Amino acid sequence: MIRLRPLLFLTFLITLVLIPAPALAAILGIDFGQSTTKAALVAPGVPFEIVLTRDSKRKDVSGVAFKGEERLYGSAAAGIAPRTPSTAFLHFKPLLGRSVSSSEAEGYLAQHPGIELIPSGNRSTVSLKTADSSFPVEELLAMSISHLKTLGEEMLPKSSATSRIYDVAITVPPYFDSVQRKAIIDAADIAGVRVTALVPDGVATAINYASARSFGNEKQYHFVLDMGAGSTSATLVSFQEGQEGSHRFGKSALNITVEGVGFDQNLGGDLLDQRIYEILLARFIEAHGDGILSSPRALVRLHKEAERVKTILSANTEVKASVESLYDDIDFRTMVSRAEFEDAIQDVLPRISKPFDDALQAANLDILDIQSVILMGGTTRVPIFQQVLVKDVLKGDASKVSKNVNADEAAVMGATFRGVSVSKQFKSKEINVLDPAIWEYDVVVSDSDGGIIGTMTLFPKGSPVTGNRSLIELQLPENLEDATLKFREDGRPLFTYGLHSIQESKKKLLQSNNCTELIFVLDAELTVSRVFDVHGVSWQCNVTRPVVPAESDDSEAEDFKQKVFNFFKGEKSSSPEESTTASETTTATEAPTDSESMTASSSTTSKRPQATVPPKPRVVKQPVKYALSYSGSRNMGRATKASSTARLRAFDKFDSDRHARDAVRNDVESYSYRIREWIEYEQQRFMEHLSEEERQTFLRRAAGALEWLYDEGESMILDKLEEKMKELKEFEKIVFQREKQKLASIEAELRASASAAAAEVSAEVDSAEELVIPADGPEEGAAEAGTSTVATATILTSTETLSFEESSTAEAEPEENEEPQHDEL
Repeated sequence: MIRLRPLLFLTFLITLVLIPAPALAAILGIDFGQSTTKAALVAPGVPFEIVLTRDSKRKDVSGVAFKGEERLYGSAAAGIAPRTPSTAFLHFKPLLGRSVSSSEAEGYLAQHPGIELIPSGNRSTVSLKTADSSFPVEELLAMSISHLKTLGEEMLPKSSATSRIYDVAITVPPYFDSVQRKAIIDAADIAGVRVTALVPDGVATAINYASARSFGNEKQYHFVLDMGAGSTSATLVSFQEGQEGSHRFGKSALNITVEGVGFDQNLGGDLLDQRIYEILLARFIEAHGDGILSSPRALVRLHKEAERVKTILSANTEVKASVESLYDDIDFRTMVSRAEFEDAIQDVLPRISKPFDDALQAANLDILDIQSVILMGGTTRVPIFQQVLVKDVLKGDASKVSKNVNADEAAVMGATFRGVSVSKQFKSKEINVLDPAIWEYDVVVSDSDGGIIGTMTLFPKGSPVTGNRSLIELQLPENLEDATLKFREDGRPLFTYGLHSIQESKKKLLQSNNCTELIFVLDAELTVSRVFDVHGVSWQCNVTRPVVPAESDDSEAEDFKQKVFNFFKGEKSSSPEESTTASETTTATEAPTDSESMTASSSTTSKRPQATVPPKPRVVKQPVKYALSYSGSRNMGRATKASSTARLRAFDKFDSDRHARDAVRNDVESYSYRIREWIEYEQQRFMEHLSEEERQTFLRRAAGALEWLYDEGESMILDKLEEKMKELKEFEKIVFQREKQKLASIEAELRASASAAAAEVSAEVDSAEELVIPADGPEEGAAEAGTSTVATATILTSTETLSFEESSTAEAEPEENEEPQHDEL
C-alpha cells in the first residue's frame, strides 16, 4: 500500500487548487449560407462584432476563385466568374456530403455553367475541377473558413493576450444529415479550428431574438421562417423563463425548445433566379437564335443579370434587364415586370405553407397558438411570398408577421452566442437550448447470409441531444459468429460494421475474468451538433473484486487527510457538541501528564477497529473485430485531411509571400516617383545637398526601377524587390547624412559665436566696474555714482546683451501691459 505523507498530501491539494484556468479565447461565429456568408467575433475586448471584409462589407459572396495560384474570395471571386467560369466556385454548399450523381449536383451544374464536377477519390463525394487541379468541396470550404479566421484575428486588440482564433460555431440547415455535418467539421479541421457547435439556422435566429427580450413563465410559441438562397425552413420554438433549477448569476434562465421543424430543400432564392433566367434566355433565343447555349461565359453573365432583376423587382414593379455584348457582340436589353415574374412562379407558391404544416403537426399545435412568425433570409423580402404567408398560413392575420430581427445578421449573431454558451468561456445570459433529434437512428442486424435478425432503435425521433455517449445493449442469437450491423439515419444507410469472430471474443473475456453478467454492447453517440457516430462494439461484463481489509497503521496521516478535505469543503473537524464536551471535561479535571497522554493515545489507536473495503464491481470489455464500410458518401479520413491541410498551408504561404511582395513592389514604385518629384521640382532640401551629377544619377536609377517593375516586377521574388528598394533608399540616406552634417556644423558655429559674445560681455562689464570712483561726500558721491551708472549702462547697451536702470540696482519689473523683452541669439 502506498502511504501519503501529510505534508506531501497537502502540497498536492494546494497544487490542484492553484492550477491556472485557461485564458479566455476568441470565438468566431459563421453563417455559411448558400449565397452569402457572414461572420461575427466575440473575444476579450471585442463584444459581438460583425467581421468586415477587405472592402468593409458586412457580408460577402460564398465562394472561392482561382487566378493562377492566387485565391480570390467573396465579391472578387464573383467578379471573375463571367470571364473564367471554370475557376470560380460559388454557392457550393449543396454539394457537401453528396455524390456526383446526386440531384444536388445536377441542380448545381444547371445553375453554374462551365463548372466540371468529378468524384473525390473513392469517397463518393464531389471535387470541383480546374484546368490543372481539383479541389474537394470540403477543402474549398476550409479555405473560406481560414479566410474568415484571418479577418477575425485582424480585429483582435493588439494588447490582448488572445491573438488567435481556435473555436468556431457554424450555422447549418436543420435538414443536414450526419454526412453533411461531418463534412463541415472536416473543413474546420483542415482550416485549423475546432467546431464548438453546429447550430441550425432557425435555432440561431431564435437565440438572437430571445437574447434581448424577456418572457414569462408561460410558454410562448413562435415560428422562425428562414427563406434563404437554397432552401426554406420553418422552425417552431417555444420560449419560457423561470423554471426551477435553471438559475445562474442570480437570474432565471431562458429555455428555448424546438417543438417542430418543417423544410423544403429546394425552395429558395436560387429557384426564383432560375425562373427569371429562363425568361431572359427565352427572349434572347427568340430574337437571336440558340447559339448562346454553347457559351458558358454568356450564360453566367445572364444568370448574374437575372439575380439583379429579382432583387429590384422586390421594390419596383418593373425593371430593365441589360447585358452589353452578351453573345457575338449582341447587346441584350428587355423589360421584365413583377407580374411576369409572379406568373412564372405560380407553381412554387403552394409550397410555402408545407413547412409550417409539418412543424405544427410534429408539435401537435394549431396556427392559432402561435404568437408571431419571425422572418429570416433575403427571400422573405419578395412581396408575393409575404402575401401568401399572411393569406394561407396566418389566415389573414398580418399582425403576427415579425420583422424585429436583422434578416441578414440574426443567424450569425445567434450562432456566436450559442458558441459562447457551449464553450462556457464567457459569462452570458443563460439560455438553455433543447434541440431534439428530428430523425430516428437505428441499426439493422443481419447474419452472414444476409438474413435480417432484427432492427433496434438507438436514438428515437425527438431524443434530447446531449452529446453524451451511450452504451446500448444488443441481443444476439447464441453461437452467432459473424454478423452485419447496418446503421441508418431516418432510414438512409450511413455505414456498416462487418463483425467477425464474435464468439471467440466472448471466450477470451470469460477465460480471463470471473464474469457475473455478460452483455454485447455498442458505443453510440449523438453529439450536440447532431452528428451520429459509433465508436465500436464489444462484449462487456462485471467483475467483482475480493474483499480486502484496509490497513490502519498510519492513522495520523488518515486523520490529517480528513482534516484537509474538510477544510477545503468548508467543514469543521468536529461537531459543536463534541467541542463543548471536550472543553467542559478539560475544565473540570486537571490536565493529564505527558505519560498519561501518550498512554491514552496508544490505547485509542490500538482499539480502533480495522475497516474493510466493500466489494466494487469493475467493468471489463473485450472488443469485437469489425470491418467498416460505407453505403454512400464517406467523410474524409486522416490521410486525406492531412493532404488537404498541407495543400492549404502551401496556399497560405504563397498568399503571405505575395502580400509581402506586393507591399515591397508598391513601395518601390511610390518611392521611385517620389525621387523624380523631389529632383524634377527642385525642392531646396535636396538641391542644396546633391550635385548635378548625383541628381542625374538618382533620376536614372528611379526611371530604371520603374521600367524594371513593369517588365519583371510581377514575377520577381521578394529578395530582389527588397534589394531594389535598398538601392533607391541610398538617395535619401545620402541627403539625410549631408543634412545632418550641415546642421551639426551650424550648431557648432552658433555655439562658438555665443561663447565669444559671452566672453566679450564679461570683459566689458569688468572694465566698466573699474571706472567707478568712490565719492568723498554724500552729494559728490551720489553725483559721481550717477555718472558711473550712466557710463556702465552705455557700455552694456552697446553690446546688446543687458540693460540697467539708472536709479536702482535691482531688476525693474515690466509694466502691466508690457511684455518682458528677450534678446535673440
